[in-house]
Order: sequence, then C-alpha cells, then structure tokens
Amino acid sequence: MSSYYNILHFQKEPFSNSPEPELLFAAPQYDICLQMLEMSVRLKRGLSIVIGDVGTGKTTMCRKLIQNLSVLTPSEFPDIDTYLLLDPAVKSPMAFVKTVAAILGIQDISAEDSEWQLKEKIKNFLFEKGVNEKRIIVLIIDEGQKIPGECLEILREFLNYETNDAKLLQTIIFAQPELKKSLAARPNLMDRVDYIHHFKPLNFRQMKAMIEYRISVARRETVNYPLFTFGGLLAVYFATGGYPRKIVSLCHQALLKMIIRGKRQAGWFLVRSCSNKAKVKPQTSRLVVWGAVATAVLVVACLYWIGPEEHRNNAFIGRALSGIYQKKEALHIQESAPPLSAATAIPATPELLPSAEKPETDIAPEKTPEPLLGSISRNGKPFLWNVVNDIYGDAGEGIMRQFMLANPQIKDARKMAKDVVIHAPLVMDMARPIPSRTILVSLQSGNELEPLYYAFVERKNQAGLPGLTFLSFWSKREGRKFEVVLSERFVSEQAAQEAINRLPPEFAVSAKILSDWDDDTVCFNRRFAVGK
Repeated sequence: MSSYYNILHFQKEPFSNSPEPELLFAAPQYDICLQMLEMSVRLKRGLSIVIGDVGTGKTTMCRKLIQNLSVLTPSEFPDIDTYLLLDPAVKSPMAFVKTVAAILGIQDISAEDSEWQLKEKIKNFLFEKGVNEKRIIVLIIDEGQKIPGECLEILREFLNYETNDAKLLQTIIFAQPELKKSLAARPNLMDRVDYIHHFKPLNFRQMKAMIEYRISVARRETVNYPLFTFGGLLAVYFATGGYPRKIVSLCHQALLKMIIRGKRQAGWFLVRSCSNKAKVKPQTSRLVVWGAVATAVLVVACLYWIGPEEHRNNAFIGRALSGIYQKKEALHIQESAPPLSAATAIPATPELLPSAEKPETDIAPEKTPEPLLGSISRNGKPFLWNVVNDIYGDAGEGIMRQFMLANPQIKDARKMAKDVVIHAPLVMDMARPIPSRTILVSLQSGNELEPLYYAFVERKNQAGLPGLTFLSFWSKREGRKFEVVLSERFVSEQAAQEAINRLPPEFAVSAKILSDWDDDTVCFNRRFAVGK
C-alpha cells in the first residue's frame, strides 16, 4: 500500500469507496442542495427531500451535511443536534416510532408504551429541546425509499409538532426515485415538503473537475501533473455515464492498472480495458474505436466549451447562494418608474410583475441596482437566511437569487463579514394586496428598515410575548412602512384590543390596532400573505 501512495505521490486515497465528506466535489447541484438543506434546517422549515439514482452521491452528501451542521455557531444562534437513521425499513408504524424514539435518545421508554404514548414522549422531548433549550433537532433518514407508507404518515404527524413560527423536528430524507411513487400517493405530505432536490449524473465538464479535485485533495502539494489524459477522461465518462460512484470505482481500477503497467497517465485504451472487465460492452473493432473517439471529441468539446442549458441554470442558482454564478439578471420594472439608484426605495406606482431572467446582454445588476426596501448593518449578528426569512417569509431559491443579486458584496451566504451591510431588495412578485378588513396589532412601526428589524429580532423570542411577524408595507399615501405585529389576525377590533390587554404592560402601552387599509396597500411577506 505504501508503494501505491509513493508512486502516485498521494497522502491519502483519492477514489475511496467510503463516503468521505472532504472528497465531495462542489458541483453546482451539490453546492446548491447543501446550502438549501442547511437553510431549511436553520430556519426550522420542517421536511426536505433529496432524490437520486443509485450512485449519484446521496450518501456522501448526507455525511457532508452532518459535518456542516456540527460546526459551532455564534452563541446567539441555536446549536444543532443531528440524528441519523440509516435503514428505515421497519415492519410496522409502532416499530418506526420506537426506532425514532431510540435514535433521539429518549430514556423513559417501556415495553408497555402504546404508539400514542411514544409519540407524546417524542413531542415532549422535541418541545424541551427546541423551546426550553433553544436547540435545533435534525433527523436525517438515508435509504428513504425503504420507508413504509404508513411511516410516511407518521413523519407527516411529526411536522405538526411546532410552535407559532417553527417546526420542532427538522427531517431530511435521502432516497432513490422509488420514493416518488409513495409521495405522489400522499399529497397531504407533499404539500408540507419545504425543499426537494433531484440529483442527476454529472456532465463531462463536472466529471473532469470532480476527478481533478479528488486527486488534488489526495496529493502532496508539490506534485501537479495530470494522471488522466483527455482520452482517458472521455473513456471514464462514456463508461460511467457521469454517475459519481461508477466514476470513483473506475478511476481506482485505472490507477491500479497504470501502476502495474508502469505508466504515468491513464489514457483511453487503459481506461477502456478496465471498464471492459467491469462488464461494460467492449467495442467491436479498432476502426469503431477510433470512429467513436473522433465523434466523442467533437461532441464533448462542444459540451465542454458551450455547456448544457442545465449546467447554466444550475450555475445561475449557485451564484445566488455561494458566489459561483457569473451571469446577469434584473427584475422587470415598468418603464414609467423613476430612475433607479442605490438610495431608491420604492417606485411611485409599483407594478406587481413577476421577476424574470433577462438575456446575457442586459446591464449587470450592480450597475443598475434594484429598488430597495432598505439596508441592515449585520454587526456580526444575524445569518443571511434569517434576515431573508424574517423579512420576506420565505428563503427559497427564487428569493435568495434576487437577494444575492442585490448584494454583490456577499460572495458566500455562509461566510459574511461581520460588518457587511445587507440590502433588502423590493421583490415585486412578493407583493400582495392587504384586504381592507384585515385587523392586526402592531407593537412598533417606522419608516426605516434597520431599527425596526432589530427591534423585531430582539422581541420575537422574548418571554411573555405571543408570536411576532415582521411586515413591510407600501401604499401611495404613506409610502414605505415597517411594522412589528402579532402573528394572529383578528376578526374584530374588540378581539384585537383584548389581545393588547393580555400583553406585558411595557408593550401594551404602545401597541395599536391596524385596520381600514388603503386600497393600494401591499405587503411583502409571503408567509403573511398566504395566512401561515
């Protein structure tokens, strides 16, 4: 084994068949998925699902996610406890509930407990950890396609364990496509899924980068010559179809044969000889081989330099989340709107038009900044996804994309500087009219985003206060306005006044009832708009 490392100048094995998180190549689909899962967990959104064929990297992604969630966070943010269920194939719902309770480490379980009693113990455990200890509990299920249908219903019941603004159990399922059939038969569960991602095989460019990345991680720093020729990489791609597990296995076999034959690089014929032994259909003649090579070079060259539409779309979302996207996009704003500048807040008459992607020839967003709701100095405190979720009631791919376009100074959503200024764009497709009969209770209001937002952050988890929501409004008469309101909507002003009377005195004295809205008033919070 030492000769293997010495000949190839490795300090570790680059193509191990174990799911090593540090060897996970950050292809756009993996990087996007990883960050969206992290956001869903930290925002306590409930259920997320990752679906992919055998060998597409689900298990390695699972281990990488666990590694990321175990990283210590600043003291003002909750710690995360992660629990892993490797094989959910159980014989009955009762066995599933027992398994979950055991994994969570619940101690007071007895053989006489009924299914209902076990669920109550799980609920009490989650409440104690999530509410009293301020911790985030994450249950990660691998091989999710093995979950019996009745147990999917139990997972749906777990989603009902929640506070006014958060789920108490965050569940992430990694599964093969067979799970889709079970989900399709349960629309009431699908409606509760916060995020779902489908893994696909890598394209040639991504596969090449993955192989080079693994080799670079395994190698000593002083050595950098390639171990695979371009023809060798083509052979790997044609034999594996871009499936990471097959790529890893074939590359390992190719390196072993390369050492045995005393070669410095693995080329087309060496890789093909390995794939043939792995029961890949051999070519019928050398003429066919060279014809295939010539055609393949042309096809892959086009794919390499132009890239498929899917890759461009993945890169687009990736830039919005982690600074890897380079294209340009702007929101469609009515031509009659006033000229835009960094200080522009809201156009005089906003048109509620959806956002859309513009051609690459458009002016870059940083040269024509979108109108803003306002700006917030981070001061080392909130995570970006907390800010987005608090202000817009949503932190999905669409809103994160537009948010990152308004903040080109943020290259990675997870690694913001402590003193960065965060700009909150005016997202037109978030705007929803406020019914004139809506009755709310406001604890604080103002025209500037930052002081109102930090007042909300300070109060939203304060003992003695009911659930709070941060709302951004606009109307022609009052312009832009922000309110920290009780999350409840009231059927009458009398009911609203009773709620004020129940508040702690220091908040009740300044609370006010909001009603009789102007007809053109709109709100920019999706969760409030849909009545969640």
